[in-house]
Amino acid sequence: MIARALPAILVLMALTTVAMAKNTWVSVKEFDGVGNVCLESGGRPIDYAVFGPGDEGHCSVTGPRRLKLISRYLFADGDADRMPYTIIVELDGREVLRKGFTGRPFDEVVRCGGGGQVGSLRRDYLELAAGKHRLTLRAEHEGGGQVAMRIFREVKRQRQHWVTFAPETYGSVRKLQFESGNQSTYYHFDADAPLRFSVAGSTTLRVGTRLDFDHTMNGSQTYTLEVLLDDEVWRSFHFDATKLSSAQYVDRPDILPGSRNEFRIAIPRDRHDVEIRCVRPDACGVAAMIHIPKSDLER
Repeated sequence: MIARALPAILVLMALTTVAMAKNTWVSVKEFDGVGNVCLESGGRPIDYAVFGPGDEGHCSVTGPRRLKLISRYLFADGDADRMPYTIIVELDGREVLRKGFTGRPFDEVVRCGGGGQVGSLRRDYLELAAGKHRLTLRAEHEGGGQVAMRIFREVKRQRQHWVTFAPETYGSVRKLQFESGNQSTYYHFDADAPLRFSVAGSTTLRVGTRLDFDHTMNGSQTYTLEVLLDDEVWRSFHFDATKLSSAQYVDRPDILPGSRNEFRIAIPRDRHDVEIRCVRPDACGVAAMIHIPKSDLER
């Protein structure tokens, strides 16, 4: 046998969940006094507070915690390629930050409705003392554009729990058993039957994949997976895999699993259709396991 190089949601929760410790940043969305602008990055729409000359934005934040301020210059017609601007931050009526930046056009981020160029991202941080505070933000610049800003508060989460997520369309279910006796459920797909499902964002999916091998093959094999969001190609992933001899598929002993390769899919807001297919080589077979943060599943 020639080895095949493998390259309304139905949800299954595993008996155990995968937990990961991390700190994360959560955006502060309640801004008073200024409007919003929608910017698109990697196909994902993101709302920024937008500041023109003389505008002041206000929000309430609670410490102790760290704050992250990111900003982008929004170019107007006639602006130079390098536009200086200054961010001013007041905390409870006292100025705590005045910092200058230079905006340069950044083609990978655009305005959702079209328009002028968007500048590269600039950031700074603030340490917030205990208690509730009033934050005031302003931007000064000499150009004809505006400054887009977002504030994030650092949230210390001890552990993030991930649960298994079942696709809606797949070729077959594979039970992978290890020498320890532990079993994992994978969903198999090939060139003719891709993996398909819909999911609500925004969230992140972790996708672990294993290439099919037969018993006669040695060495590594390469395969390429392609991810589509709403029928548009989002990204391709290229992997090398080696045969895993310490595990076997209970229902397909003639096939051995490959070493695990994992990638992540960033799902934008709202519900989206996702398709995962193998594009190289022509004949391929892949087993996949998908995880989603439990908190995103339950919201």
